[in-house]
Amino acid sequence: MKNNRDIRVLIKKVKKMSYRILLNALLIAVISAFSIYSATYTKTTSFLKKDLIWLLLGIVVYFVFSMIDFKLYRRYSRLIYGVSLLSLLAVFAFGVSKLGAKRWIDLGFMNLQPSEFAKIFMVLTFSALLVNRYKSSFSGLKDVIKAGVHILPIFILILKQPDLGTSLTLVAIFGVLIFVHGIDLKTIIIMLGSLVVFVPFAYFFLLKEYQQTRILTFLNPESDLLGSGWNVTQSMIAVGSGGLSGKGLFQGTQSKLKFLPESHTDFIAAVFLEETGFAGGVILLVLYYSLIYNIVRIGNSSKDEYGRLICYGVAAIIFFHTTVNLGMIIGIMPVTGLPLLLMSYGGSSYIFTFMMLGIVQSVKVHSDKY
Repeated sequence: MKNNRDIRVLIKKVKKMSYRILLNALLIAVISAFSIYSATYTKTTSFLKKDLIWLLLGIVVYFVFSMIDFKLYRRYSRLIYGVSLLSLLAVFAFGVSKLGAKRWIDLGFMNLQPSEFAKIFMVLTFSALLVNRYKSSFSGLKDVIKAGVHILPIFILILKQPDLGTSLTLVAIFGVLIFVHGIDLKTIIIMLGSLVVFVPFAYFFLLKEYQQTRILTFLNPESDLLGSGWNVTQSMIAVGSGGLSGKGLFQGTQSKLKFLPESHTDFIAAVFLEETGFAGGVILLVLYYSLIYNIVRIGNSSKDEYGRLICYGVAAIIFFHTTVNLGMIIGIMPVTGLPLLLMSYGGSSYIFTFMMLGIVQSVKVHSDKY
């Protein structure tokens, strides 16, 4: 009898799932597979094969997290926070360095990047903090500062790796969640004013030299075309040469002639836009912002404040990644190393993204009790 009841509950949950999110993600993943193959097939096809494996594993992760009741994360938020903290500390003890940054732990079959998962862990734990301690809304700058203590240790550990892009993503998560939860206009104005004052301080005293160089390159890429400005310049050439309809699938030249570094990771969108042009860019934007819209839609329909905050937090992560990465490849944003989620090659990124989307699906599935 119990088994029959469990099966009925599972069927009800599956029927409640919104397949728009998964369809959105799969369409972007298909574009990613073609783009990764185009960027790498002249050297090897191993990237495509691994990408497809990560995609299949990501789909499994998506369905697993869809079935887990999201309310459990609120109950175990302290444990989740501890795991996030320990995993980031482990990077400094056991991590491997790449391109001057120490962000990965070598597990043999994959390089795990704890800072990727720290973003969704922060959404889960910070949302729990807001719901548990600030029932309706914030009541001034003091509450904002007290809440900010929650994010500070994770922020510092990620900044030390160094990983400026992910650190800024945490700031975006913090800002979106306190705004959605409720904050008065006076406090918003004070925070924005403080941010304006803090930016010059952060530039001169917190950023490393290469990060300062990236910002200067963003402001004037022509100042060092063969050095720090090379990536951005070649990316803009790739995007611009695509024109209205692109050069044709697998016909791009910037990545194949090795002018565009990291073409299958950070600059994968430049590969796609060179081959599909402005039309392809519009399709890509529609897919991403449709995904964000559907996530927010689930959050707004949730009667649980914790679930609503989770959805807005996930939407903020995807929006920030998409805006910064696409802005980076056309030269209107500085290079931060943020991948284009579901497009850029990387196992940790794929698993982390499908995990987030599964948790969003859980908000819809577990809005009622069975």
